[in-house]
Amino acid sequence: MGEIIIEVRKEKSKKKKVDLLKFYDHPVLRGMLELAYDNRLNWALPEGNPPYKALEKSFDAQGHLYADMRRMYIFLEGGHKTIKPLRREAIFVNMLEELDCDDAALLLECKARKIAGVPKKIVQEAFPDFLIDESNI
Repeated sequence: MGEIIIEVRKEKSKKKKVDLLKFYDHPVLRGMLELAYDNRLNWALPEGNPPYKALEKSFDAQGHLYADMRRMYIFLEGGHKTIKPLRREAIFVNMLEELDCDDAALLLECKARKIAGVPKKIVQEAFPDFLIDESNI
């Protein structure tokens, strides 16, 4: 996923960014975009980036984010009611340390609610049925 976002980020024109997002459309990509831009979701982690040891570029870690998407609810408010905050943070740091460096950086951008070079408006243009703006309902 990180590589896809890097590719989209490199494009200069809005149309090419939209086209690339459509080309790479996948539930995991949409999930990452949702984590970043869906205002109904609130992260249950402290602000800022936690200290972690990033992996070097590794093909062994490329698919981890796909598998880890099923655990993202742990890091959202109301997602896991019994987990203690310190345990949640430890799981998050452990996940970051197991992800490819590009995927870990993307996850941190999602947590910060802003993916550089891929603004919410471009995501909404690429996927008009996705990320419904509740203020217009």
